[in-house]
Formats: sequence, structure tokens, C-alpha cells
Amino acid sequence: MRIDRNRMTTEEKTQLELHSLYQKYGYSRYKMGKFEEYDLYLRNKDFIGTENIIAFSDLNGRLMALKPDLTLSIVKNYRYRPGFVQKVYYSENIYRASQNSRRYREIAQTGLECLGDVGLYDTFEVTMLALRSLASIHSDYVLEISHMGVVADLLRDVETEVQDRIVECIGEKNIHELRKVAEENGIAEETIRALEKLVSTYGDHKRVIRKMRELPLTEKGREALDQLSDVVSLLASYKMASRVNIDFSIVNDLTYYSGILFKGFVEGVPKAVLSGGRYDRLMSRMGKKGGALGFAVYLDDLDRMEGSDREYDVDIVFLYTLEDDLGAMYKAVRQMIQEGSTVLVEKEIPEKLRYRKLIRLDGSEVVTVEEND
Repeated sequence: MRIDRNRMTTEEKTQLELHSLYQKYGYSRYKMGKFEEYDLYLRNKDFIGTENIIAFSDLNGRLMALKPDLTLSIVKNYRYRPGFVQKVYYSENIYRASQNSRRYREIAQTGLECLGDVGLYDTFEVTMLALRSLASIHSDYVLEISHMGVVADLLRDVETEVQDRIVECIGEKNIHELRKVAEENGIAEETIRALEKLVSTYGDHKRVIRKMRELPLTEKGREALDQLSDVVSLLASYKMASRVNIDFSIVNDLTYYSGILFKGFVEGVPKAVLSGGRYDRLMSRMGKKGGALGFAVYLDDLDRMEGSDREYDVDIVFLYTLEDDLGAMYKAVRQMIQEGSTVLVEKEIPEKLRYRKLIRLDGSEVVTVEEND
């Protein structure tokens, strides 16, 4: 049976298209259960950004949790092979507390992870797939990119606790608070000015990277900037960089993230629908060799987009009575479905249902009762 994508929700269509996209680039489907040992999330609560985890004891007395994150499970089960890169994609639900209410939400995610001896091409490929993922959602989109290696290099002589506070200021683009924290902790004026430039410089990759080369970076920081430049230049060579902005306010925990970061936005959704990056330090903390990067697409918010709602719930409501010939009724229903209509068979008209046509069976003849177009 041929699938009619016009009948799908935006979330359903996007999921199907993303699966096809990732499979074409050799990513294999990764299936996982809904539960994981609670201790995994307790040890890495900073990585997932929440302490509100749904936990329970299983029949053996182990403390388990409904998954608030998928990356940790994939890394936990990863086995390093020298010279190889494991590429997987997933479509699963996670369970997290809502930021706007004291309730837990079940959140649908589709994403991918690339783990192992990750090189420049792999970084380019994941970034390119992030762009193409956004394009499959909406024609008006933008991918914002940064690199934690540049941030880490500027903060190389700063204590960890102060680093965390400054990274938070960078993420909020709060230059006033950034300077205040830096001065209170004796950070050199040259570094403060470099951080202010980092926060305030945004946009076209050529202009931003040119400005970033003026910063007082060590060789390690310049290598990070070169990697960012190389990835975006590759995108530009395939005419894919026009939807890319460099924004160093895209930051994450330095304890876990070490490389490129990105967030993706589409018209009609007021927050990021895609986020990800490189997290080699998480691999190291979990005793795994190699590097890793990936991203997730948050499917739940896609139906907010303008035009995502269908005009009708179904095309036709077919009303029947107990006296109708059920064989003749099914024959008529099957014919309508074969012609491309969606048909709901009911004795009564459901309240608040949107439909194009209301019909019934008169003997063996189909009779139109009402048309809305």
C-alpha cells in the first residue's frame, strides 16, 4: 500500500524523511528500551541538565529511570574499534520535566550519533546532515554554529567554577555580567575584551572567523578555529553555507563538550528544533576511547508551524444505521478510499469534527447529505 504523506502530521512526515536521509548516508537504526539504571543519569546530571528524573525500583530491587536522555545510553553501549566510526540514528521518546510547569513530558526525538575515530569529514557530514534535517522540516531555516575549543582556550587559566559562570554569561550574551564576574576573579583585561568580542560577533562565517583570528588564542585555540573554518568552507563549496551563522553564544558544559556545537531553527517555531555537538569529554568520563558528535531533532514542537494543521480531520463522514446493508456500505467505503479520500464510518456525527462531505447509504445507493466546500 502506498503511503499518502499528505495525510500525515508534520511530525510524522519529518520523522519518515529523516530516517530516509540518515539511511542514505549509512547510518543504522539504533533501538533502545525506555529504561536505564538511574545511576547513569545521577553520575552525569550536568550533561542532561536536570535532576528531575522519573525513577522506580524494578523486581530485582535495582533503581531504574525512564530515560531523560538518549546519548548516554548509546555511549554506554559503544565499543571502540581502532580506525572505525560507528554511525547510528534513532527515533525514541525521552521523559523530562517541563520548564514551564511542574509536569513531566514525553518528548519525541529523532537524531544521530557518530562515534569512534572521528575526523574532519565526519564532522562535516554531521553538520551537513543537521542542515539537511532542518531543510526537510521547513524551507526557511538557519543553523547556528560555534566551537567550544575556542571558548575553552580563552578560559584556559580560569578556575572551573569561574569558567562555568562565564560560560553561562556567554550563553545569555550578558556582556555586563561577564565583565563583572571576570573582574571579580582577577581575569586579565586582554582576556575580558576577547570574551566580549566573542559574544558580540555574530553572523556570516567569513567575517566572524576573520574577527576571531584577532583573539589571543594559543595553538590549540587556533586549531579549533581552523576546524570550524574548514567545516563551513566545505559547506560553502557545496553552496550550503548561506543558512549558517557563526554564534559563539552557542555554548555547553566544558566538562563534556570539546568541539563544534550547533542549534537549528525553523520559521514558525520559537525555539531550537535541533541541537547537538561534539562531546569527546563525555566519552572520556565514561571510559570510552575515541570521539563522538551528534544531534537531536525535537519533533513535538513541529506541529506549531503555520500551515501544519490539515483543513479537515477526514474527507468524508459516512453515516449508517443498523438497517443498512453492511456489505454495500463497505463496498462504497472501500471505493472512496481507493479514490484517495479518508473516510470515517459512524452512527452519529462526532462533535467538533472537521469534514468535507457527509454521506449516507440509501438502500445500496450512496447519497450526499452535506458538502462543506
